[in-house]
Amino acid sequence: MDQRRIPFEVAISEQKLMANTWKRLSSAQKVALKAMYGIALDGTTKDDRGWTEVDYWNASQGGAEYDEFGYIRRIVKNIAYVPKAYREVWAIWGRRAGKTDSLASTIVAYEAALGGHEAHVRPGQQTMIFQIAQDLRLARYSLHFIKATLEESPLLAKEVKEVTADRIDLRNGITIAVVPPTLKAVRGYANPVTVLDEVGVWYQDSDAANPDYEIYRATKPGQIQFPDRKIVGISSPWNKAGLLYKYYDAGTDGRNAIEAEKDQFNDCLVHHGTTASMGNPKVSKADLVSDRARDPRAFERECLAVFQDSISGFLSSTLLTAATSKGIHERQPEDRQIYVAAMDPAFRRDAFGFTIVHATKDGVVQDVARRWQGKWNEPLNPRAVFSEIARICKDYKVGYIYSDQFQIDSLNQLALEYGLAVNQVPFTATSKAEIFGSLQQILNQSRLNLLDNRETLKELRQLEIKLSQGGSMQIFAPPGEYDDMACVLALAVFKALWMTPAELPDPIPVKTQEESVREYAHKRIQEKLSRRKVHDVSTNAWD
Repeated sequence: MDQRRIPFEVAISEQKLMANTWKRLSSAQKVALKAMYGIALDGTTKDDRGWTEVDYWNASQGGAEYDEFGYIRRIVKNIAYVPKAYREVWAIWGRRAGKTDSLASTIVAYEAALGGHEAHVRPGQQTMIFQIAQDLRLARYSLHFIKATLEESPLLAKEVKEVTADRIDLRNGITIAVVPPTLKAVRGYANPVTVLDEVGVWYQDSDAANPDYEIYRATKPGQIQFPDRKIVGISSPWNKAGLLYKYYDAGTDGRNAIEAEKDQFNDCLVHHGTTASMGNPKVSKADLVSDRARDPRAFERECLAVFQDSISGFLSSTLLTAATSKGIHERQPEDRQIYVAAMDPAFRRDAFGFTIVHATKDGVVQDVARRWQGKWNEPLNPRAVFSEIARICKDYKVGYIYSDQFQIDSLNQLALEYGLAVNQVPFTATSKAEIFGSLQQILNQSRLNLLDNRETLKELRQLEIKLSQGGSMQIFAPPGEYDDMACVLALAVFKALWMTPAELPDPIPVKTQEESVREYAHKRIQEKLSRRKVHDVSTNAWD
């Protein structure tokens, strides 16, 4: 076959290439692939469910309302679709929605046989297209779907040279390999396309031998030479942590990410779909009704594709939502309030967190939440950050800031230049448990009033808790995530609770002028009556 790349739109329309594969896909599955390869969507023709391709696009981007079983009820938001090919795709679909047998197998078969990647390798260089599954058994199982997709095409079937238990060798020199998620399996190979299958349940802990983000990083160097390189992460959701949730939370092209982090999500398509909305004809409504009745919580995660709070989550996501003042991102200073400031400093590429709160008789209110983060090519400048912090502190009449013990001497020197002082609060295992315990308690009592700050809420929801063998409590962020905003809030709340205002006595009523005159007159009359009753001892008589 021609070694040049055949456009995906041509491949799916040509009978001898992948038209047979395309016919068996549902409308929603087709939309995901069209969006990935930058093909225009139809906004007028409706499928047998009554939705257009643009409707399915809106639903995949959070613009739909679903019923209790995951079927699209109505489109509530229109999200602009700009056709472009993406280098990364993160598909968060419910179970049995066609992630592996429809989406992944179509991508791998097309890219291996028709992607033209062999034109960008040196003679003799081994070129791999990886499908990485959570274990070797499932990896080999997924190979059957890829083989079946190749065999659906009269021409692609002829390109298959050899098939083993864990690989398919093509005549163009490209090998499709299914492997478990280990660094050893993927490191060192030229790999134009890699599929991360069920990445949501891979190891996320940095203490693990092969955490998800390390596998992801290991594939990147082997893709540099390929102009049409792609990474495809597909999975049902699990907990609000790890690589999959990171991209889901950021949204397509980093739509929901904070400004400082948007660059890392360029060229990333995030596609979300419930089991029902993706239109797998082998899944009936009766199946979904039965699954939901059997285990509603599992159904929410596995079929509605809803990320759950961390399995050992520290704070309640429901209570955090209730404690958030929607649409309020900062509160203006008030003269009568006593404000408390806390920071979690950073000096280069880490995140620098800062917050201000104040206590009331009803609890603690968050007033300011700021976060700064450096980049690899633009490290954080602490002096510039302190300049902004000093301006904020002046507005809120704050003279000192609470911080942990990290670089405390340097921080104090820097703070003094701006008329501030830094109060050290050591973060030990014991003190951290006490500080975060106060935050948890006031949240559980519905006495915390938070700003609508995306990064703070994200970090609070992701906090994990576990008990060490010695019985102490450890609170931490998931691997690869930050907890600077959670730490500064916990510290500020802890200190603010000591400043909770005491109950004031009832105010003394202010008398009117008429009431004062009457009281004075009454008092004089009583004095006169009292003098008339004074006893004269010398005459033994009453005056």
